[in-house]
Amino acid sequence: MKTKISLVLLGLGLVCASAAYAGTIAEPISNDINVTAPDQAGSWSFGATAVLLQPTNKPFTYADQITAQANGVGNGNGPAGASIVADDRHHSVDEGYDWWFGADITYNFPGNGRDITLAYEGLHGTDTDSVSTVTNVDNNGNNGGTINGLISDFTGLPYNDAEGKTRTAYDAGDLLVGQKLDVGSRVRLHPFMGIRYAHLDMKDTGSYFLPNTNVFNGNNNNTPNNLLEASSLENRFDGVGPRLGSDAQLNLGNGFSLRGRLGLSAIIGSQRVTNEAEVLVQPISGGAPGVIDGENHTSSDTRVIPEIDGRLGLNYTTHFNSSNMALGFELGWQATNYFNVIADQYPVTLGLAGAFGNNNNNGGVPTAIGNDHYNNNVNFGIQGPYARVQLDVA
Repeated sequence: MKTKISLVLLGLGLVCASAAYAGTIAEPISNDINVTAPDQAGSWSFGATAVLLQPTNKPFTYADQITAQANGVGNGNGPAGASIVADDRHHSVDEGYDWWFGADITYNFPGNGRDITLAYEGLHGTDTDSVSTVTNVDNNGNNGGTINGLISDFTGLPYNDAEGKTRTAYDAGDLLVGQKLDVGSRVRLHPFMGIRYAHLDMKDTGSYFLPNTNVFNGNNNNTPNNLLEASSLENRFDGVGPRLGSDAQLNLGNGFSLRGRLGLSAIIGSQRVTNEAEVLVQPISGGAPGVIDGENHTSSDTRVIPEIDGRLGLNYTTHFNSSNMALGFELGWQATNYFNVIADQYPVTLGLAGAFGNNNNNGGVPTAIGNDHYNNNVNFGIQGPYARVQLDVA
């Protein structure tokens, strides 16, 4: 991600010069270069963009391959609890590329190069991953037990089967006013400012299953049960804030040009984090499942989220003189990053009370399934190639 953003920003270095030129319209900069506002007729521009985007934020880790030992909790007379600790073998949902589309409409005011633009971009996608193994739970009474298999990253409980899913919904809308500036005969700058609305909703979900187990069945005459878990962590942010930046165009001749954009925003809005977990013991012989623990915890606060985006592409535009129309095609790469907007989840240590005892020795249920699965914020980013078409109508 850092490498690709750096390439975009290097290609857009000339954009930063727009601030120096903004106050010198129609004034000579040197004997060879003038900065002028172009005289234009009133016209409309309609743009559509197809983008193959991939999120670049931290992958969602939903399960760990573990080997753990629980000692002295078998007969109810030992220590009050034990810890299940995962090793370094993580199973994660790696988000892939998804197609999404953007659209914009611009009105170019007659006169000295001013315009107003309404634009939209976004990404909606779902990615999944799953893993299965044989979980061995050795209940040996007074000495506790050994677990070999998978554990949930939400609760730390052992399972045979685990599935992780990440759902991403991102939308952004801009209302911008801009000013075209011609720097000599080959370079056009287009500084702009306005407002951006941003919506981000990311939900990480874990589903887990352990069949035919004696874990958590207490004094239930050694009757095996199925263990199921459904847990999730959802991050939602909605906000609006100021946006500024500049487009840049370097004319190469014969209708070709190199075009780029650098944009910055400060989005003020509400960040809401919702953590849900439910663990069920389902009798194999029938009957309603028993809930070991269930929780629904939501926190919300108001934050300011910085955003940076850039793109760089090669454009070809052909003009139809008889109809005062122009049609442009553009291919390139773009990247967007929102800073510290996602609450990060991490594995939880699960407190147990006699849970690994056999059924004749007061085996029990967990005392708690930790409430908070997040402790810091991480970035949300998207990147990928784009293809754009634009129709200009005078």
